[in-house]
Amino acid sequence: MKLTPLFLCTAAVLALALPASVHAGGNPDKKAAKKAAKELMATYDKNGNGSIDGDEVDAVKKAYAADPNGALKQYDTNADGKLDDTEIAAIHAGKGKKKKNK
Repeated sequence: MKLTPLFLCTAAVLALALPASVHAGGNPDKKAAKKAAKELMATYDKNGNGSIDGDEVDAVKKAYAADPNGALKQYDTNADGKLDDTEIAAIHAGKGKKKKNK
């Protein structure tokens, strides 16, 4: 009988702690997308101003044309085989196409 309150308290603590631990990890796909975007920004943002502009845009377009199946492919959201200014701006925001799980 004395174990019942202890059991109920333990169950309540676990019930509250479990959702917090599940959410603490975040979305791994989102984290990977942000990391990839940061790496692309580091590669193409040569002047370090936090955006891809001027000659950097041309460099991104040339890199995508040279390797259309590479890391920049996810940003070609309209699948026309080219990156337009809106798609290049999405690199900074880390918003490429979502990959479908098979």
